[in-house]
Amino acid sequence: MNRREFLAGSALAGLAAAMPVKADECPQMKGLPKLPFPKEPAQLNLCLQWWGIPAANDINAKLDYLEQNDFQAVEIPSDLGWLRDNGLKLRDALKTRKLFLTTACGGSQFDRKDKAKNDAEVERFMPVLELLGEMKSIGLIICPARGSPEMGLKELREDFVTNTGKRLAEKAAACGTTIVLEPLQRAETPFLRQVSDGARMAQEIGDGCTVMGDFWHMSKEEASFFGAFVSAGSKLSHVHIASLRRRKIPGSDGAADNYVDGFRGLKFIGYRGAVSVEAGHVSLGKNDKGKDIWPNQEQQRKIFADMCKMLRAQWEQA
Repeated sequence: MNRREFLAGSALAGLAAAMPVKADECPQMKGLPKLPFPKEPAQLNLCLQWWGIPAANDINAKLDYLEQNDFQAVEIPSDLGWLRDNGLKLRDALKTRKLFLTTACGGSQFDRKDKAKNDAEVERFMPVLELLGEMKSIGLIICPARGSPEMGLKELREDFVTNTGKRLAEKAAACGTTIVLEPLQRAETPFLRQVSDGARMAQEIGDGCTVMGDFWHMSKEEASFFGAFVSAGSKLSHVHIASLRRRKIPGSDGAADNYVDGFRGLKFIGYRGAVSVEAGHVSLGKNDKGKDIWPNQEQQRKIFADMCKMLRAQWEQA
């Protein structure tokens, strides 16, 4: 048995324990739980990150593009300066549109031995959470550790669940938003690499904490996209998507970009959040100076149109 087969079996065996459902709703049948149907059917809400929107750097120009081109949500930077300059303007602009504001994405790290540095990281995000609450954002994406953590993994987990992450989640809940834990892959961190781990941490932290799944990271760490999403259940609040070989725009890697298993999991739990593109474009070649030629704005729009068509077709297959 290879590692992936072992993980697949473990994911199925642990599915019942991962789902927070009552025993009478979850009778064991051949080792698998029977889960309740979601209250509302799932929706595929496609989303772009702010700087990836192929439109002028103007709030209404970017929102016009999204609204007119089969997108339902927008993801924004978590930089405090950007939020102060643009946040409330964006909130007001969204009031007359069908788009919704999903998460704010940016760097974070809470794995330092120096307690003062971790406390400073917590305090750095307090005004961010206040603004995201005012904007009615889904939440702030948090990666607890990157690279080689300075703390031991057991110590890091305990500190994040009872201290740094707990304080952020309590602030987020008070502001009407959440922190969103993002599992990464082993090349980026030895800590928090699977969606089920993030969901369990979110449950332990309590109100104001959710988890997300990223197809790119999941492709390296999960035995099953379906199982990963189902393990998160109602704690899943956001999804990132990219091509599965090179982390480019979905569809860039041809037949390898198959998300049907994951979409089936999202449908299974009634997911209605955003599926947001976190990916780069493929170079069109080299110029005479040997530098990459990147798609211009019109070419990017064609790439995104093809992507939306492909993703919606796979959603229907799921």
